[in-house]
Amino acid sequence: DSIREMKFTLEGNMNHYLWTLDNKTVTETDKIMIKKGEVLRIKLYNNSMMRHPMHLHGHDFRLINSKGEYSPLKNVVDIMPMETVTIEFAANQDGDWFFHCHILYHMMAGMGRIFSYENSKPNPQLPNRKLAWKNFIQDNKMTSSMAMLDVASNKIHAETMTMFGPRWANLNEFHSNWNFDHFEGSVKVGRFLGKFQWALPYAGIRVQKNHEIMERQMTEDMGMDFHGKKTWFGQQKASKNKFALMIGMQYVLPMLITADASVDQNGKVLLELSREDIPLSRRLRGNFSVNSDGEFSTGVRYIVQKWLSLSGNYDNEMGWGAGITLTY
Repeated sequence: DSIREMKFTLEGNMNHYLWTLDNKTVTETDKIMIKKGEVLRIKLYNNSMMRHPMHLHGHDFRLINSKGEYSPLKNVVDIMPMETVTIEFAANQDGDWFFHCHILYHMMAGMGRIFSYENSKPNPQLPNRKLAWKNFIQDNKMTSSMAMLDVASNKIHAETMTMFGPRWANLNEFHSNWNFDHFEGSVKVGRFLGKFQWALPYAGIRVQKNHEIMERQMTEDMGMDFHGKKTWFGQQKASKNKFALMIGMQYVLPMLITADASVDQNGKVLLELSREDIPLSRRLRGNFSVNSDGEFSTGVRYIVQKWLSLSGNYDNEMGWGAGITLTY
């Protein structure tokens, strides 16, 4: 029998739950067409920090090792981090067969491939093969959401993030004092780049309200020059408009610090450096945020339950506060 060789690198991202073979999910690739009678030899390298029990439906494969002809037959092989294994199986079936990681959320996040036999006989259990494939792809385009609500004595702060499949994301953020006369919020939509998803170019809209913006609008409406606080880049801190369109880029720096640089429709540049969930102890987490407008905040939270924390914070515009943080 002819031997056909393949190589796959098992990779992943535990931050956004992206799990791939060769940096592609099962929904981002075509089926692998195989011929009945050939032998497939597949080299698998686990380039991640998690184990991956890889399972092939409908076949037993030989785990190639030093035992030669006595190498064991399996249908699941558990591949440890940084380990390389080689498997071999005879193509002796018909139809489509799923090859995937047997950790459920890795499989649902995209870590798999479909082996499809050429010129297969119709499967009576799948009368509509195209519809079945469409449903399979739809099931594997996971939509996952997370949310955080911090209710403190000095302010309210909320964040949400929704992943649409493995790459696209929607990020929303809003914080305000309790009088709702000093607030800022943003809506961003972007696509993560690269196998580790360090970079996220995005487009969105920002909304702001504070006394400096109102003062600038009143001054300029009177035909006068406004002389307010300046940013790190020498621009006016107070935006021209309450609403502003923007484009930008998020990038994860060493120490898991997120750098977020954006420019709005008026040319104002905003740079923010932040980090969430800094581990201080088993249950204590810290956070900080600083931006080019001169705004700074920091805080700690004590984890009571996975969805509930007791929190305290300092914001250079809203002062000290304490409250609770809810997470989903």
